[in-house]
Amino acid sequence: MKKNIKILSTNFDISLGNVSENLASIKDIIKKADKCGVNILSLPELCLTGASLYDLYKEDVLIERVKEAIIDLKAFSKDYDLLISLGAPLRENGKLYNTILFIKKGELITSFVKENLKAYEKNIFCSETPNYFSLGSSEVPVNMIYPAEISGIRIGVVIGEDERDAIATSLVFKEMGVDLILNPNAYEKTVQSNRQSLSDISYLSKGLVYVSSGAGRGESSTDSVYQGLNVIAYDGEIIESRVNDSVSFIKNFEIDENSPTAFKKFTDEKNKVAKFPYLPKEANKKEFVGDIMEIGSSALLSRMKKIGVEDVFLGVSGGLDSTMTLLFINEAYKKAGLPKEKIHAYTMPAFATSKRTKSNAFYLCQALGIDLKEINISEAVKIHLANIGHDLKSQDVAYENAQARERTQVLLDLANMYGGIVIGTGDLSECMQGFATFNGDHISNYSLNSSLTKTHLRFIVTYLAENTDNDKLAKVLKDIVETPISPELKNETDDKISQKTEDIIGPYELIDFFIYHHLKDKKSPREILALAKSAFGDDYKEEVIKKWLTSYFKRFAASQFKRATAVDGPNITGLSTSPRLGYKIASDMASTLYLEDIDE
Repeated sequence: MKKNIKILSTNFDISLGNVSENLASIKDIIKKADKCGVNILSLPELCLTGASLYDLYKEDVLIERVKEAIIDLKAFSKDYDLLISLGAPLRENGKLYNTILFIKKGELITSFVKENLKAYEKNIFCSETPNYFSLGSSEVPVNMIYPAEISGIRIGVVIGEDERDAIATSLVFKEMGVDLILNPNAYEKTVQSNRQSLSDISYLSKGLVYVSSGAGRGESSTDSVYQGLNVIAYDGEIIESRVNDSVSFIKNFEIDENSPTAFKKFTDEKNKVAKFPYLPKEANKKEFVGDIMEIGSSALLSRMKKIGVEDVFLGVSGGLDSTMTLLFINEAYKKAGLPKEKIHAYTMPAFATSKRTKSNAFYLCQALGIDLKEINISEAVKIHLANIGHDLKSQDVAYENAQARERTQVLLDLANMYGGIVIGTGDLSECMQGFATFNGDHISNYSLNSSLTKTHLRFIVTYLAENTDNDKLAKVLKDIVETPISPELKNETDDKISQKTEDIIGPYELIDFFIYHHLKDKKSPREILALAKSAFGDDYKEEVIKKWLTSYFKRFAASQFKRATAVDGPNITGLSTSPRLGYKIASDMASTLYLEDIDE
């Protein structure tokens, strides 16, 4: 038996926590969908409130507004002959749930509860499914694993699950003979995540129609950018996909209940130990770098729009980190059509600034058409050090950190004077090793490099240098990549960069390899050592790898207090140490556990 249905999968510009405005947007979508003859409308996870409200979901004022909005929408839907699937937080018997509701022709037909919660969601939502939800005079039944049958169409719902959970749930639905799976979600966008999502959806749609509706526009960019990917797939083929900055789409489908439900088994592909598992293959370089630039620039524009500013301030040292940050900012301003006069770049030389990095800062800004201003902080730092009784001769930690903190103070004060925000430049490699000055370069208003390792930055900047038509930009980017990485906080009498970061914390190719397998794969120190020996055995002796791995875990444990107070920034790569959603440990935890494992 064949059935003709018309499906619309869409999202909209969420107003975070503003239930009334989101309800109005949903009503407008329903009106337009009905005019187009849509039978099934699929909206994203938690679309009535936004999917990035953290602990605000626990507030009574929000949940009461949600209930009122659902009752309002129920009455509104009487005049429209289509099934509406939307996400909302609901409370029952004192417990909070992440739910999907089915509404049609003035009826609250059924609901579904998200059971496979992410780690941070478990602090907010409950996965124990209630029997029903009380909404006004209605008791809305909760559907367990069973599909809902609406107008003869068997529909399964998978709420924002990861690939393995989605596969398991989809297999169960297939055995039950479902025609259609709806996947309302709020997936974070990381580099190449859209490609992976499309691959997964294609795989999951074998023998049925699979609809993915992703949260995107308007969601908070505190720690992530959201995919906003809307997809319809049928029998292993992606019919159409659009991201949130595109128009929504409508497709006609024929669903054949007798279509084959053959499903490939999930297999893990065995991979060789790669030196740089976080970097793309040659064929995917363009997409990889394009994704990173898109996510970083979109995150910045989202943050600026939310707080109502157009001016940004940053320190440009001529090193990799500030270069990457400036490239993100330049891309964002170009995308939004904002004047570059609102990009306030400063070089702030002090005791140890080399001619090479200072020149590169100037040439970089010149190539991008951005004005670079200079504020020499040497005298201000000398006065401060003298005030606290420093002899100005000892190049100790106070001597170094005073320079970093002065730069941060200057930028924050400038942002206050002119009404803007300071964009941080620190990267993940430094963050994981605590190689930043607490309340110095560790602090800003927003940080764009926080999930990018130093090796990522070298790769991206090299690619951009090789693929730009701007010869001046290419030249300076190449020199920046070739410049030794240094904090430049100790006097260099011969103007050569002798204070090299990799001499202090280890080669970045090793550090970033450790970070990837530590954060991404959750490997033990002993496992990471074995992997590193396999990958880098021809480049480093075992004792050298072990030395830097030991140093890595010592510094990682000792510097958690800095990560615990890290500022907001997008999780571009999926490697996050955000104190809200990323990998974290106790700030006073010793490194003993890690070091004992290395020595076993």
